[in-house]
Amino acid sequence: MAMLTLPLELLDLPNGGSEQFRVIHWEEGDVEIRPRQSPAGKIVTAIRMHVPPEDKREGAPYWDATAGNLVARLRVILDDVVAGGRPIRVTKHGDPPIARHQVDFL
Repeated sequence: MAMLTLPLELLDLPNGGSEQFRVIHWEEGDVEIRPRQSPAGKIVTAIRMHVPPEDKREGAPYWDATAGNLVARLRVILDDVVAGGRPIRVTKHGDPPIARHQVDFL
């Protein structure tokens, strides 16, 4: 799979944290991350969700999801999210490596 271009805009939420946004298009690719448990870095699959500038006022206008459970959940719904134009809310429950993500249609 192709590498996503830099910069990364990781959707890195605290336990119980949420982020709400609309997705105008998305892409899947690989990224190199450096988690605490693997400081040398590792390549993981990510989903980049491009958002309207008004939904993310700082940084690049996209979010990169790298958590495996979130990538799996998003992969099957994002075409419908884009087509419907409805916002989603992503909420993180727990801390790595056992964190889970909830995705709600708004």
